[in-house]
Amino acid sequence: MDIPQDVQQVIRTIESAGYTAWAVGGCVRDSLLNKKPKDYDVASSCPPEYVCRLFKKCAKTGIKYGTVTVITDTVPVEVTVYRRESGYSDSRHPDSIAFAEDITTDLSRRDFTINAMAWHPERGLCDPFGGKDDIESRVIRAVGDPNVRFDEDALRVLRCLRLASGLDFDVESRTLGAVIKKAPALANISAERVRDELVKLISGSRPELAEVVIQAGGFSHVGIEKISNPKLLRRLPPAKPVRIAGLLWCCLDDRARQTIKKTLSSLRVDNRTIFTVCSLISEMTRPLPKNSVELKKRFSHLPPHEWENLLALRTVLLKEENRYLNEMLAQAAAEPWNRSMLAVSGHDLAKLGIECRDTGRVLKKLLEKVIREPELNDHDTLMNIAAKLKS
Repeated sequence: MDIPQDVQQVIRTIESAGYTAWAVGGCVRDSLLNKKPKDYDVASSCPPEYVCRLFKKCAKTGIKYGTVTVITDTVPVEVTVYRRESGYSDSRHPDSIAFAEDITTDLSRRDFTINAMAWHPERGLCDPFGGKDDIESRVIRAVGDPNVRFDEDALRVLRCLRLASGLDFDVESRTLGAVIKKAPALANISAERVRDELVKLISGSRPELAEVVIQAGGFSHVGIEKISNPKLLRRLPPAKPVRIAGLLWCCLDDRARQTIKKTLSSLRVDNRTIFTVCSLISEMTRPLPKNSVELKKRFSHLPPHEWENLLALRTVLLKEENRYLNEMLAQAAAEPWNRSMLAVSGHDLAKLGIECRDTGRVLKKLLEKVIREPELNDHDTLMNIAAKLKS
């Protein structure tokens, strides 16, 4: 198991004080998948207050829930006391947390078998629920009764599908049945958490799994109730705005697409992404430009790099052949298409005596000329044209 030495040393230091400690969760899973873990977690019988006494650098990041972060020379390590949880009245957080006696009890509260494994430098793998076998079989399976797991935290419904999409795994049948049954409870989860899991799901290798939760009513509260041809999403570039635009195109009819901004706002999507997604979908409904002049005029609505994404969307979802436009796009993007690319600025125009209130109008006229004739984008040439526009 490829666990960093600093993480192993955290385990040994805790155990030298008379407690037990194991590396747990995602770092164990990722190591078995031969992937580099993003973070490292340790579960221990050591109370969090005492963990802080054992290490020089320690942050009380979640001491209320039994968690502190040990700062090592190479990686931060979250250390959490063994615990059991009970009561999830808000479908997200436990009503009560109690310290547990051993690692097996701690692992039993986790969501999926592939996340319910622990590893020790001397004792090796602790795998009471068959997570290693499920990794080898490429299966996502809930720990214990999946209905209970999803009642504890409804976000696990999406996390299940997100893991399957990201790892290209299948979902075990009982777990999948519980996903379908519990999907409507996502309405009780904060929009930010739902958004993050959904974006990761559709950005993975199996974005079509979003169909499971959509058809089960998991997104009815934001106006998404059905999806058509979800497997087409696989063929889109994995960039977030592209996959979101593709998903909404497959989910919404022409009338509902008028409310895309509202739908994205309901999911607390950031304004930049909302603008890009809305622009992509707007351009999906318009005829393609017939020449580079028309194309450059539309760059103000959707910049060149997003046109590459737009062409991918149109090719996949509208089944268009746009090879000629790819060549036109490369040429047009290299030519001036916005004011910042002009060889003159508002400061230059001021030297001609053009007043501030007229600067925008003159720059607009200059840009219109340069879009049609790129060779005019020369400082002296544009200054001469501007002088004539002034008079």
